[in-house]
Amino acid sequence: MASCAVESTIDVALWFINRASSEDSYIQAQKLQRLLYLAQGCYAQENYGRKLMPATFVTHDMGPVEPNVFRVFEAGRPQIDYVPPAAEVADFLERMWRRFAIHPVERLNTLVIGQAAYRNAATGGMREEIPHDALVEAFKSPEQKKEPTLRTPDGRRVTKWLPSRSAPKGPR
Repeated sequence: MASCAVESTIDVALWFINRASSEDSYIQAQKLQRLLYLAQGCYAQENYGRKLMPATFVTHDMGPVEPNVFRVFEAGRPQIDYVPPAAEVADFLERMWRRFAIHPVERLNTLVIGQAAYRNAATGGMREEIPHDALVEAFKSPEQKKEPTLRTPDGRRVTKWLPSRSAPKGPR
């Protein structure tokens, strides 16, 4: 798989924290986790499965968690130099902020816990890794999930041929 769009998940977390701060707002740890998960999934959906950040999400009773970010931000904002993302990534994060930050944590929890990727991983218990491929599949739009209709050069629809057990009928 291709490289991630950003070098560190911490930089994306800091982007969200800085964005909240620019609105004189505080972002809860749980909301930060949901925004990271949603950003990873939406980015993959828009970019053919490519990861936004090198993140691994695991199941938790409140929803998916990126455990490294959880630990680093446990006592508040860490004293780490912030590396701003490239312009196209910052634009993407801004869209994620406008789309999801307006919702309360409970709504974001409901949104992500209801996804098959989270539910399937949660059957293995807490701290079970949510595979990136499952995350990508969960964020696909209905149109992306449909099998493409194959057509012949003259426009007729192609149907899958399966060999039958009986001999072909008609002349050879």
